[in-house]
Amino acid sequence: MIVERRDQGFGQIKVLLNGEPLQMIETAAARANGTVAHFPASLRFGLNIIAVQAEKGGEIVAKEQREVFFFSHLAEERSPPAGFGRRPFHEDGQKWVSCRSCHALDPSAKDAAPASPADSTCHSCHRRITAFKEVHGPAGTWACLRCHDADSTPVRYATPTPVRDLCYKCHQDMRDLFFGSKYQHGPTATGICTICHNPHASNNPFWLKKPPWYLCTTCHFEKASGRHVMAWGPSGQTHPTRGKPDPMKPSRELACNSCHNPHAANSPALWNFDARGATELCQTCHQK
Repeated sequence: MIVERRDQGFGQIKVLLNGEPLQMIETAAARANGTVAHFPASLRFGLNIIAVQAEKGGEIVAKEQREVFFFSHLAEERSPPAGFGRRPFHEDGQKWVSCRSCHALDPSAKDAAPASPADSTCHSCHRRITAFKEVHGPAGTWACLRCHDADSTPVRYATPTPVRDLCYKCHQDMRDLFFGSKYQHGPTATGICTICHNPHASNNPFWLKKPPWYLCTTCHFEKASGRHVMAWGPSGQTHPTRGKPDPMKPSRELACNSCHNPHAANSPALWNFDARGATELCQTCHQK
């Protein structure tokens, strides 16, 4: 976030996100401007409280507080509370004039295929979006305009809704799977791939927004005991869904996607391996 210093009589400026102080960063442009301070902030899903306070002589002499709702289908609150409206950053209008004194907000000829990240107009502000273990191809090359429309209005750099047709331009194998299967998982059917996947980068495989088990139980919370819903056997024990190696791939942990396809399948339960029934699915691993 950006804080504009309008009163140089203030001493130190502090910004707190949900009660935790943010670290101010200095940029050459900001130093030249002399009135702007930058505080990188990673919002959590749902409600966030941002407080900006000015201190002088160890005392708080001014303070402002704002509430920001970071919308996500994975947030505990699935829709913003009353009183919150959508505020895209790259929106037409004059409210971002102060940003232009330091930042380029319009694409350049290099943005079609940047030779390096620094050649991307987007990189100076958005460089933190790729600071993760797994980086999606277009984001890794900073070819932002492959997905974002620089001429869209009233919000610039928008992506289509639903986003699936954009994703299918590269992921044609996924399109063939989805439309070649009898059943689709809810997020797949909506065409909003970004419900589960971060389109830029993540610390999780396939750019998932959470590790697989935690991602699934965000919506299927009734499975969050860590064991399968169906009890069986004389002991009454149920099948674990995590905490053990995946029999089909021991290098990874057992999770919901070990048995269920998270996108589409020919079984109404989205079973993997083209299993036609529960017994056939179980025998994939339990060949006894």
